[in-house]
Amino acid sequence: MSTSTNPNLQACHELKRYISGGKDVVRQIEADVYEENPALFNEYMSAPPDQRYVMDNQFKNMKTYARLQSKEIWYGWRSTLLRDLKAALIKTGEEFDQDDTILMKQEELLEAVLPALIAHHEELEAECKQLQQRQDELTSCDREELEAAREQLTAADVEIEEKKRLVTSLQEELIQKEASIEAVKERKMECTEEIKAAERVREECRGWSSSEVNAFKGNPFLIPPST
Repeated sequence: MSTSTNPNLQACHELKRYISGGKDVVRQIEADVYEENPALFNEYMSAPPDQRYVMDNQFKNMKTYARLQSKEIWYGWRSTLLRDLKAALIKTGEEFDQDDTILMKQEELLEAVLPALIAHHEELEAECKQLQQRQDELTSCDREELEAAREQLTAADVEIEEKKRLVTSLQEELIQKEASIEAVKERKMECTEEIKAAERVREECRGWSSSEVNAFKGNPFLIPPST
């Protein structure tokens, strides 16, 4: 749009400048005429009627020539304006074609993602309505009841935290007891082995009983057990 209006503005400014310049020239001519009449005017006023008739025709021809010359300038200026305007319109049309190509590509991209966006938008609107309804319900409910429910939730949270700490303490105590039990089991096994070793030593180091001695005496062929 701006490209096509620039030649118009330029032509308008140029025309205003021409008109202003023409007015200045006319004023200067009028001033000069007031100060000193041209010789042509004096000659015309003093000429006989037949010569004045010839001069009137010449003046008409001069007027016609000047009018045609001004028309030539006008149409030349107009042709220049139309040529510049046509070039600007052609360029604008080319830019419109480029914009149309870009828009077609963007429309193809939008058509690829638009259905998913529309569906997501509808889901968000439904969720928004649900949240708004929930907010309205919370706003319209009893404040005292709401505060009581909040206090109950806070108390429940405190109780849960205390129970969590108790469970953690019991788990630590359980781990310690299990470690103690394992240590006792290992000590028991060590004591059992020590008892077995002590019994073997006691068996090896025990003396002869009187019954065994009497038995050996009554039957000398018995071989006493090895010590």
